[in-house]
Amino acid sequence: MHYHISRQSPCSQYIQIQLKLNCHAGQELHLQLAAWRPGRYELANYAQKIRNFQVSLDNHPIEWQKKNKDLWYFAAPTIGQYQVSYEFYCNQMDAGGCWSDDVQLYLNFSNCIFDVKEKSETPISLQIELPENYQVATALPLKGPGIWEATGYRHLMDSPLLAAAQLQHHHYTVDGHLFHLWFHGEVHFDLPALIKNFKAFTKKQIQAFGEFPSENYHFIFQLLPYKHYHGVEHAHSTVITYGPAQALQEKSELDELMGVSSHELYHCWNVCRIRPKELIPYDLSKEVYLNTGLVLEGVTTYMGDLFLLQSGYFSKGDYLKILQKQIQKEIDHEGWKNQNIFESSFDLWLDGYKPGIPDRKVNIYNRGALIALCLDILLLSEQNSLSDVMRKMWENFGKPNQGYALEDFHKLLIDSAKDTSAIQAFWAQYVWGKGNLLDAMGKLLEKVGVAITLDYDTDVYLHVYGIRVDESGKVLQVHPEADAYHKVMVSDMIISEVAKQHPNMYEPLTISLERQGRKVENVVYPSKSRFYPKVKLLDMGKKELGHQWETGIQNE
Repeated sequence: MHYHISRQSPCSQYIQIQLKLNCHAGQELHLQLAAWRPGRYELANYAQKIRNFQVSLDNHPIEWQKKNKDLWYFAAPTIGQYQVSYEFYCNQMDAGGCWSDDVQLYLNFSNCIFDVKEKSETPISLQIELPENYQVATALPLKGPGIWEATGYRHLMDSPLLAAAQLQHHHYTVDGHLFHLWFHGEVHFDLPALIKNFKAFTKKQIQAFGEFPSENYHFIFQLLPYKHYHGVEHAHSTVITYGPAQALQEKSELDELMGVSSHELYHCWNVCRIRPKELIPYDLSKEVYLNTGLVLEGVTTYMGDLFLLQSGYFSKGDYLKILQKQIQKEIDHEGWKNQNIFESSFDLWLDGYKPGIPDRKVNIYNRGALIALCLDILLLSEQNSLSDVMRKMWENFGKPNQGYALEDFHKLLIDSAKDTSAIQAFWAQYVWGKGNLLDAMGKLLEKVGVAITLDYDTDVYLHVYGIRVDESGKVLQVHPEADAYHKVMVSDMIISEVAKQHPNMYEPLTISLERQGRKVENVVYPSKSRFYPKVKLLDMGKKELGHQWETGIQNE
């Protein structure tokens, strides 16, 4: 099969795509466009970006029909080379979309190419018409000027491509593997220092797994002039969109870029190859329900940051700032009381990437990372580590391309502990259960020399009355155990002069609100409990487990 891509008008953001495929007489062809893409478990319905679909043979139109919203069908009346032509709208600038303008062409082929069901494993050649001064960043093998080749649909859809005139290219090598760094946009950071740090965390990750599964790997960066943050993993590459580019002069912003880069490289093993059985192979035509979000994203989020600590990019203080934000995010919501991480993983397809209704669910990235942290410290207490467990996941499931179940991960955790009771109890309470993770984290972090402190004195409204407001007085959140939960609504505006002045006495508070154009007045009573504490982590100094945790070096 052969794809040809051109642009009649780059600024229109439409690309013109032609697919040529050989058919025998009477052959039926089903052309499935993806409804979602790997790495984001929600429906995207890319078919809404296609127009002017046609099928022809020798310039004569062939009848076709749609079987559903993203499945096209035609039957070949005679032998010959058939041409499928259509236009795709490239207007999504993030790490998983497509974009066309006057300075670049950026394609995630999962969005815009068909899985021809009868020819899924057929090799595909790809030709793209580009200006002569364009460079191209992609992991696809180059077969000639402007021509690339994929082994089949799954290879092509998993190989993004960025073409532009102003494209910076750098590289480094670790253990004989070549790592490419492609930058589109303004670079406002020390490139030699960044490459040194990339090399360090790459080396640590390869040491942890014992090998790297790709001869060449490509980091493809879109450095944007506006605020943005996104990364998507692929078998031999990653695309990372980040902005504003100028902000990367600041270390705090560069820390974020380093974090997502380490995260996406870890995905090269975990998700791209260590995959749940439901994702082998990918079925992009419909929802594929998963209960393994803890492993997919929780472990990856935790390990991505930890390797920046163990490689020396993060100081312990830097790392604790990241961890402090994660713990704060966890305790600022009560979703863990209503859904465990297993259930929230299954519900990714429903609202997993949106805030959703108040306190319905947990964030699999954030809570998953904190669960992974706790499991790691429990294993360190047993002279093992979560990294060792993930290496076994690679050897048992990733390397042989054998899908796993959540029970397989659980079993490896148990097998890695001499005293299994602590792992079993933690799993029952915080993975299958809906326990308050703060209780476990406080005790476990002490083992690595970190103390959690909680401050209830910074905001009386928040901590005493359970009401979170923004600077304008708009109510953002009300704690379900507060008296205010029965009297104050999210999106109410606090309008009373008394209420705008932060109260300094823990006594009943008369509060005037504007609600949907109405004025409402209520008395809100303080609670004996305190709500939404501010978290601070304190470095209590070196402990033996802390040394192992911070360096990744185990005792002999």
